Amino acid sequence: MKINNIFKFNTRKNYISLFSVLIIFLSIILILNFINTLEVFATDSGTKQDIVSGVVPHHLLAEEIIEDFLSYISSREKPETIVILSPDHFQSGILMESNSFITIGLEGDDKKFNNLKVDTLLWGKLCKENKMALNNSAVIADHGVTTLLPNIKKYFPETNILPILIPADITKEQVKQLVKTIDENTLLNTIIVASVDFSHYLPSRAADLHDVKSIRVLLNFEEENFKNIEVDCWQALYAARLFAKLRQKETPHIIAHKNSADFLNLELEETTSYFSVVFGEKKSEEFFSSSTVKAFNEKVKIILLVGDIMLGRGVEDLIKQNSIYYPFQKISHFLRGIDIVFGNLEGPVVNNPPEFPVNSLKFAFNPEAIKGASWCNFNLFSLANNHTLDMGKKGLEETKEWLKKYRINFVGDPLSGSSDNLDSSFSKDKITFLAFNQIFPFIVKEEEIIKTIETVKSLNPDNFLIVSIHWGEEYKLINSPAQQSLAHQIIEAGADLIIGHHPHVVQKIEKYQGKLIFYSLGNFIFDQYFSSATQQGLAVGLEIYPDRLVCRLFPLQINLSQPVLMEQNKASEFLIQLAKRSDDKLVDEIKGGIIKIER
Repeated sequence: MKINNIFKFNTRKNYISLFSVLIIFLSIILILNFINTLEVFATDSGTKQDIVSGVVPHHLLAEEIIEDFLSYISSREKPETIVILSPDHFQSGILMESNSFITIGLEGDDKKFNNLKVDTLLWGKLCKENKMALNNSAVIADHGVTTLLPNIKKYFPETNILPILIPADITKEQVKQLVKTIDENTLLNTIIVASVDFSHYLPSRAADLHDVKSIRVLLNFEEENFKNIEVDCWQALYAARLFAKLRQKETPHIIAHKNSADFLNLELEETTSYFSVVFGEKKSEEFFSSSTVKAFNEKVKIILLVGDIMLGRGVEDLIKQNSIYYPFQKISHFLRGIDIVFGNLEGPVVNNPPEFPVNSLKFAFNPEAIKGASWCNFNLFSLANNHTLDMGKKGLEETKEWLKKYRINFVGDPLSGSSDNLDSSFSKDKITFLAFNQIFPFIVKEEEIIKTIETVKSLNPDNFLIVSIHWGEEYKLINSPAQQSLAHQIIEAGADLIIGHHPHVVQKIEKYQGKLIFYSLGNFIFDQYFSSATQQGLAVGLEIYPDRLVCRLFPLQINLSQPVLMEQNKASEFLIQLAKRSDDKLVDEIKGGIIKIER
């Protein structure tokens, strides 16, 4: 055989063979690259795209929370864009009369804001699909945006930002559209930051009560309740939380919950509270192991109870001289952000009420005054008292119609305590109210009261049952033995808490069989200016958890029929005196202003 025959081959077949090898080789490379890409994507999804939204304060006093918030995000996420949602603090939206979101204008080649890149593509989409007003001066002047920028520059120097101010009149539907636009036009690594401070202008004890509901609504995404939380921009919170839901990353990790008093180490009459949280994937135990998160996920209910409310006679004169909001002006902020605000309405509501003599013991209220009560968030009144029928049965029915008109619920029938007529009870979210009158001329028999309580409790054994009762002697700081005897029977019948009205002064607090009895909360709005005791009252804030009850005590000063939270030094002295005439078992807790009960 010739040597060159050994090396002889079919050139065409060889080319085909080499081409096949090359195809296989390239395919292997492509597969390996694809696998690598998947691994990178999985890694990014697992670490860099955990967090989708968050809440952070904007007061400089809370700068350490701001830094902790952004530092936490930077350790897990390198976002492409951060959208900052802030309150419109200086009401630029009102001045512009536009009912629009407010953002920056982009002109010429300058695509930066405060030396940070702006997401121009998202800016364009938002301006096209939402009502957006362009106002650089408003955005630059607003500390809801500018306070965050130094730490954003520090932790995210290459990230795009887009600042947006939210005027107070922006609706939920507008917020939904804004978030929808952001969700549909951004990559996965986009974060919405709600720059929001929580409770304002209240002492820390009151702020804590308000924050319980605000945080509960935020974490549990209670869509219907965002409008009634005490924060400086509910719309921003709603947007951040909605975005987390749309991106299906709703697990909260709480960064901090503090009050301005914590930073200043002072007892302040007015404080601001701060809450910071991020929402992300349920990836690590640290996201959901926090006991704080668990506490706010327990569906705690917040209730505020106050005393007698009389809107006629001298109070009506002051309303006419000022406005229908006059009696509530100095206390309205305290009544915001509560699930149920309850008081005893000491009289009927009728059109063109008669002008009774100054010393008359008959009352009738103008419906406009009830409009004022609704404005400041009252949503439940007791009608079980000795004045509801001052305008007869017709007046009682008219009263109910006016309350319905202003969306105020009512409980109690001054003519009946019969267990056969349970329409006079009120129930919501596993909380039940009953109300009874024990004052002449419409006294409900004790056995009827007990029978009704037993029946209601048997029908809803898991509900927290609050019994309001109109009883006792006027202007007496100590309850009578008859009150105590009936109170104990009411507790034994199934009540979880008793609140009393009618004496017009604050009476003792007692603990019986693990339940609290507030014999009288005193006045809330009245024209009894003849003594200091009748110009003081007690508001009781309840935090009702599945396994415990927290009662916060708020002494009130009533100045010319305007209740206001008592100054803290006076409130401390008031609670000391109240503790002296109350149950020995509760002395220290009453002095401290907080009573805790295991359920």
